[in-house]
Amino acid sequence: MSANPEPGAGGDWIKPALVGIDGARATAFPAPVGEWLEQIDGDDALARYARGAAAMAACRLAAVEVASAEIAPPPAAPDDARMIGEGEPLAPALAAIFRGDSERLHHEACQRLAALGRALPAGALASALDAGRQRARLRPPLLPVLGERGLWLARLNPDWRYADRGAAGAGVEGQSGADDGESGDSADEAARLWQEGSFEQRLALFARIRAAEPARARQMLQAQLGELPAKERAAFVAEFDTGLGADDEALLAGLLKDRGREVRRLAASLLARLPQSAHAQRLIAWLAPLVTQERALLLKRWTLDAPQAADPDWAAAAIDAVRPQNDALGERAWWLYQLVRQVPLRWWRERTGMDAAALLAWAGKSDWKQALHRGWIERIHRDDADWAEAMLDAPGRAFGGHHGELLALLPPAQRVRHWPRSFADLCRSGRIDEVLGSCAPGQWLPLDYSRLVGAGLQQAGDTLRQDWSLRQNAQSLLEALHPQALQGWQAPPRAPDDTPALADCLAGLERTAHLRRLLHA
Repeated sequence: MSANPEPGAGGDWIKPALVGIDGARATAFPAPVGEWLEQIDGDDALARYARGAAAMAACRLAAVEVASAEIAPPPAAPDDARMIGEGEPLAPALAAIFRGDSERLHHEACQRLAALGRALPAGALASALDAGRQRARLRPPLLPVLGERGLWLARLNPDWRYADRGAAGAGVEGQSGADDGESGDSADEAARLWQEGSFEQRLALFARIRAAEPARARQMLQAQLGELPAKERAAFVAEFDTGLGADDEALLAGLLKDRGREVRRLAASLLARLPQSAHAQRLIAWLAPLVTQERALLLKRWTLDAPQAADPDWAAAAIDAVRPQNDALGERAWWLYQLVRQVPLRWWRERTGMDAAALLAWAGKSDWKQALHRGWIERIHRDDADWAEAMLDAPGRAFGGHHGELLALLPPAQRVRHWPRSFADLCRSGRIDEVLGSCAPGQWLPLDYSRLVGAGLQQAGDTLRQDWSLRQNAQSLLEALHPQALQGWQAPPRAPDDTPALADCLAGLERTAHLRRLLHA
């Protein structure tokens, strides 16, 4: 069957759709679509036209032009002793997991296969490769479990090129197996991607090269800085947090004069973490005279003052002397905050001898509390877990608006102390997203907390019927539970009057628990 929709060659059937369909004149469709429509009785004009238009669309989609040249068939798929056989119980579970869109289950399946020393079954490969194409952070755990069959399949589809590590089995970063997602297996291909790839692809490549070869990444960025818009410059500069060293000072110091405000801020923040850098030394020279000791009776105590006037040299250090009109801080507090948010938190311990909790208590009694709190929360880094713990314990929830990001800085075992102590409190507090957000894909909630949440979910039938928010999060909570907490777990029983949405939710919970138990059987 052939159909050409162009005007003058059967395309007249399109025109009635532009002016309206009525029964006065039958729409002319080319053969054999028109002949087929004549055989259907009882259609009104609109129904007849809809049928005809659908048939024409199907014809157009089916009209695939095949090249006349002969195409050599691909090589046969290699054997792989690691591959899960289709007859093994785990094969259908893995296929079902990758047909779904749960990132947590995808990571869990990859980790479990790696622990078993096995590779994905044939029936799950296409879905797994698609999942890796859509989510770059799935690729590092996915690539090792694709096996020989998965890499063979990836070479046949350009959309899966990220997984093709070549015959040598090496990614762009050598033996790490975590390639850039589109780079193939050669340095030439990585260079092409750096020049021609999308911003997201180039940033992912840059981040991985920065982690493995900081100097190479620095040279790559240096060569292209003048061609990048401010938003992209800022994103690349943020990656210097990984592998930051003295060799980065020259590039970052130059960025203190960048046109982009965010670029200047990031460069200043990174330079401040290099104690011997000229920028760090200037910051200390400005801030240290403001943090002094004075004697009160027989005791010495630390005091803090704010700058009395703006320093003309601040402009070269990414410090804005002019306070925004809508900012809540006063002018001197604004200047102090600008200094505080750059200086690493460790300096305060070294300067005063106080730990994080004592410094927060000291700041709470200061006239400059707001400037200190605001600067410290912006300065906190993944190396400052003691500060995160102290801020979470601060009285009056002084840092309550930053609860989630502070929790993410703590080791998982330390986070539990700050979570709601019962499942009912967890639901009432609205902090489910916070708990889940502190547990990245590939991680589980601690076992004791998993048992608490699992027991609550199992008994939450009535709550699920009434609490739409819990229903939306129940699946994610179940996926984040420690595997041992799933032993004997069952979804809440169903009731005859359950809505279709609730029935689907309960069935989905039972299915997820079953798949996860199969993974860890």
